[in-house]
Amino acid sequence: MPMPPPQYIDGRIFRVFIREDGILQVDIHDDSFFELADALELVKAAGKLGAGKRFLNLINVGNGCIVDDKARLYSSSKEGSIYKLADAFVIRSFAQQLIANFIIKVNRPPIPTAYFKNIEEAVRWLKSLEIEKNM
Repeated sequence: MPMPPPQYIDGRIFRVFIREDGILQVDIHDDSFFELADALELVKAAGKLGAGKRFLNLINVGNGCIVDDKARLYSSSKEGSIYKLADAFVIRSFAQQLIANFIIKVNRPPIPTAYFKNIEEAVRWLKSLEIEKNM
């Protein structure tokens, strides 16, 4: 009998899990520095949790968290988006807003991507998207 998938996975600076509504949530720790190794670890964890499915993603960015250039580029690439249908970032600072704007306008992720000031707005946006779940 196959083993059931884990309910959550903890990475070096994050916890990722599938919510009851089917959204994949990533909680990134406060005061962390998100590096390429973390982005690679997160993609692997998402693939394991969802058994290879693609998800609407809610990324809850911790206070004081910043991302390095390599992680930002990878996360917004086609390869880094393999298990994503859309990304909704919940951010808390002006610096995080600048990075989010840069990702959306310059890196141009291959999936719908937006940022919000709270989880409720982010979830509402994700659920409003008409995306084929079997893409």
